[in-house]
Amino acid sequence: MSADSATGRVVVAGVSELHLQIVVDRLRREFGIEGSVDCPLVLLKGALRDAAVGEYKHRTTGPGRREYAHVKIRLSPRPDGTGYVFENRLLGDVIPARFLSAIVQGVEAARLMGVSGGHSFAIEDVKVELFDGSYHDVDSSESAFRSAAMQAFIYGVVRAKPVVVEPVMRIEVSVPEEFLHDVMSDLVSRGGKVQSSERVNDRRIIVARVAVAHLFGFTSELNNRSHGRAIYSMSFDSYQERDSFSDEGDRDSLVGAPRKPILPTRESAIALPEPDDDEDLDDDWLRPRG
Repeated sequence: MSADSATGRVVVAGVSELHLQIVVDRLRREFGIEGSVDCPLVLLKGALRDAAVGEYKHRTTGPGRREYAHVKIRLSPRPDGTGYVFENRLLGDVIPARFLSAIVQGVEAARLMGVSGGHSFAIEDVKVELFDGSYHDVDSSESAFRSAAMQAFIYGVVRAKPVVVEPVMRIEVSVPEEFLHDVMSDLVSRGGKVQSSERVNDRRIIVARVAVAHLFGFTSELNNRSHGRAIYSMSFDSYQERDSFSDEGDRDSLVGAPRKPILPTRESAIALPEPDDDEDLDDDWLRPRG
């Protein structure tokens, strides 16, 4: 449970819709806390398909102080849940040590801005290696290297084929044989992938994988279809790539999606440019789109 100082809302996290309902019920019944409750949101995150190199030279040559910074980083996807790692692989004095913290800050800022497609999803499981670059004795500064690192990360993300992934649950349902068809139909309609269906005495044990965004209302629907005679257990399985955001029903379950009431959105999300076949870097092409 955490409080958002900007909106004054309290955010409650849980492992399932039922878990959240229990928490809200306890807040009202045991602590006398009343308030409006929004529909649950699903936490999605960004991920990379491939490894890639990102490079950017930050140069300003107009009136006033000149700026220069050059950063080259390598982005590599990491296994789900292993988090973000930054490693300094520079040899010698390619970039002075006094600029390293600014590079780390720039990479972190771009990573948290994440992949934008009408939503904003931070890239969680990624390894970033700083392996090359250059500087100028007079024109280089921390702010210049911070900007160069941000743009290098953006360029690397484009080359690494970013995707948005969503949590998927493993569900095991025990249901009387007579209600098997109705329960299976509901799971399939939610985009579930049935792994097995085994007979145990007069019941069926169904094992399926279903995206969390499609599971809202599953408990009550299961009770209706089985006349209250089905039982189920649910556990986290993995994150999987999300196909699209075209289904308006799905959009209402995503973090950052339009809601009623409308929640604040992250204005700073990076709109990733389309990859270019030319390997040479184009400074103007790499600038964030407004």
